[in-house]
Amino acid sequence: MFLPTLAHAGAWPRDKGELFLSFANEISTAPQTRYATGTSLYAEYGLTDRLTVGFDGTLGATGTPSEGYLFLRTPLGKADRPARLAVSFGLGVKSIPNPWGTTTNQKLAKIGASWGRGLQRGWLAVDMSAAWVLDSSITVPGQSGATYKADFTWGMKPSERIMLIWQLQTGKVPDASAYAKFSPSLIWQMRRQKGTHIEIGFVYGLTGDDSQNLKLGFWKRF
Repeated sequence: MFLPTLAHAGAWPRDKGELFLSFANEISTAPQTRYATGTSLYAEYGLTDRLTVGFDGTLGATGTPSEGYLFLRTPLGKADRPARLAVSFGLGVKSIPNPWGTTTNQKLAKIGASWGRGLQRGWLAVDMSAAWVLDSSITVPGQSGATYKADFTWGMKPSERIMLIWQLQTGKVPDASAYAKFSPSLIWQMRRQKGTHIEIGFVYGLTGDDSQNLKLGFWKRF
């Protein structure tokens, strides 16, 4: 049975002492935001066999918010079960630029739950989270309520060096309709760099979102 420790592990804890890093950049192809870019950085480290610590951050395009979280994640139940469960807790900060005044800084909290199941040559996963503002220098409409996310993932590993990820990203942000985005990716393992992968994909808004982004990422496991 395949376990997705090469990817964002979600319900699966990192092995003790193992470090995973991923960096991705998206560029918009939508007419109204063409060539706008967004960057994400993600890191996980196995502090113990049952405790994973990490960082999850995004740097938005010019004029859009950026945020980052430090988090702890721990599994629930026995590790030998086919299906895995985990919960996470995080604290973070968010920076909201204001072209006419001072940048707004917010302190955030996030809780999350993950479910995953390994398949013969792949995996299934559901990752859900809720985040809310603990403190804000200024109350910003549309940026001051709770944010909810739920991602549904089907990962496939057709060969030793290739993974395919099909992901449906859904969520709800303050003062806006719920959204859904489709985000498939191909991950290719570099032959001469053990634990190093290149990710190529795109993000397409289905409803409540107009994203049309190309994605290029880099993964490394130590």
